[in-house]
Amino acid sequence: MKRDNINYLVVGSFVMLLLLGFFVFLYQIMGSGGPIEKYFVIYKNVSGIKYGTPVAFEGYQVGQVDMIEPIRKDGKTNYRLTLSIEKEWPIPIDSVAKIVASGLLAAVTIDITEGVSEDLLDPESTITGKEAANIFATVNEVASDLRDLSQSSIKPLLNNLNEQFLSISTELTDITKNTIKPLLESFSNQVEQTDMVSKLSGLINNLNQTSEDLQKVFNSQNQENVTVFLESMSIASKGMNKLVTNIDDTRKSMDIILSNIDKVIGGVNHMLEDNDNKMSGSLTDLQKTLSVMSTHIDAITHHLEGSSRNIHEFTRQIKENPGLLIRGSAQVEEVE
Repeated sequence: MKRDNINYLVVGSFVMLLLLGFFVFLYQIMGSGGPIEKYFVIYKNVSGIKYGTPVAFEGYQVGQVDMIEPIRKDGKTNYRLTLSIEKEWPIPIDSVAKIVASGLLAAVTIDITEGVSEDLLDPESTITGKEAANIFATVNEVASDLRDLSQSSIKPLLNNLNEQFLSISTELTDITKNTIKPLLESFSNQVEQTDMVSKLSGLINNLNQTSEDLQKVFNSQNQENVTVFLESMSIASKGMNKLVTNIDDTRKSMDIILSNIDKVIGGVNHMLEDNDNKMSGSLTDLQKTLSVMSTHIDAITHHLEGSSRNIHEFTRQIKENPGLLIRGSAQVEEVE
């Protein structure tokens, strides 16, 4: 009996040690081992977060969620989470605590993204929070919006288009039966009742005959003649171009000559205008001279006539006797 008690004591002690080790292991994995410091973060939605949710710093677990406390402010409910983080763990003041999940089925954690500030948060401080996007809620909202869009916009639009197509199809059927088909039948009856076909045949025959006549007119010889005529016209056109060019050059030369004549006439007019007084005086003197000459013209003429006779006689005597120029002799004036 004594040995049985010893065995029970040994087995109980072993079980107690296993339980103690298990609780120590749970305590370690829950992140509560060692000294901790409290920090706070506020979220609008805490879906998936509960007591014991791990808290990581850049992916490294540094604590857990100890408390979730709802706060009512400005007519809205927010949630303040108390985070237990290892003591003296450096957290920059601009760090952000995000609610993240590594996968669709993974557990939600709070991951603190390290900031760049040199200043560190003090314990009991509030870390800036950022909620995670709820994928299922977003998909649900998108599906709801698509359902509303389908019910309120797409479906009525398709119904309206169907009605419009039916209306257009009906109108086309009515137009075909009531307008186009009777028109074609009427046109066919008129063609059968008149000699339009024979007239068209005659017109085609006339066109064929006209085409043959044109081919006869424009035979190879006439085509050569037309070619020669066109070449001659081309040469004549070139000659006319040269003639027009020469006429244009002559016109330019005449313009230059007329311009020079205008300049000469302008110079003469300018000279006459400048010497108008002098010309008037010269004309007056010339008039006086002519008046004096007209008064003594008879005496002048008489003396000129006598001088002319003397020169004639002197010339005659020299011709007859050149020695008279050396020795000379008295002249006896002949009386006619």
